[in-house]
Amino acid sequence: MERILLISTHTVWGHAGHSLYTLHPRQRAVEELLPDDEDGITAPFVLGLWNEGGDNGLILQGSRRELPDYLSAAIDYVKRETDPRLELDQALKRLRALRQRAQALEEGNYCHIARLDEQEVGLLNDIAEAAEEVNDQL
Repeated sequence: MERILLISTHTVWGHAGHSLYTLHPRQRAVEELLPDDEDGITAPFVLGLWNEGGDNGLILQGSRRELPDYLSAAIDYVKRETDPRLELDQALKRLRALRQRAQALEEGNYCHIARLDEQEVGLLNDIAEAAEEVNDQL
């Protein structure tokens, strides 16, 4: 995907629930967005992602296929990185290992099992918190 890249240390903050977006064919983007270099817009479509005021944002250009592919990749990334089930899955795996140790202790097989340490007790608390968070978000 071809992108217009401006190097800047300026960061614009916004909230996803209030932000705006626009999509223009190339010629309309030239007319409405008034780029400094019209020849810099080489793709057939221009996507704008704007703050809630619409006065600051990011402009991406690309084809009818490139823009949705980019947005799908971004959506997939956000879903994957914010999915609380991943954290819960890891906690449950650790819980299974602790249960196996506890069962060995109950059976009197002390030679291979050390006692639960503070970190493992903390893990049980973490599992409870992760389960509660997942329950709240689902």
